[in-house]
Amino acid sequence: MTKEEESMSREKERENPFVLLTHLHRDMSRAFSRQMGISFSRLLLLHELWHVGEISQTELASRLSMEGALLTRFAKQMEAAGLISRRVDPRDNRFTLVTLAPAGQQILTEMGSHGDEFEAQLLAGVSEEDLLSMLRAMKQIQHNLSAILEEDQ
Repeated sequence: MTKEEESMSREKERENPFVLLTHLHRDMSRAFSRQMGISFSRLLLLHELWHVGEISQTELASRLSMEGALLTRFAKQMEAAGLISRRVDPRDNRFTLVTLAPAGQQILTEMGSHGDEFEAQLLAGVSEEDLLSMLRAMKQIQHNLSAILEEDQ
């Protein structure tokens, strides 16, 4: 492939909305993680625990689409840092239950205030009309995706 063809290929890739969304998500995740001082995967784990309360590590791994061994490593590190608590399930000692600790709740509280500031930075220069249009399009894409996922079940 010539340099001109490579350049055109990269330009087409940048125009593909799904490639753009993927790159945008990756870059936003990295930037926000850097501001928070914690990896995006760990933020997602804390956020999920905030929503569900106490849950088994197995179920948490499934909800986060994360391998069990990786989640166990994260959980042990996060427990050592005081962000989460773990205990053996009293009904079935084969399972470990995980819950959010006060320090984890504090990070989520900070995440909210940092999130507002981060959002304002990202949306600087975007008109209200463009924002509303983007939100409508994203909601429609999410609706379509939900329908596709339901078909797969």
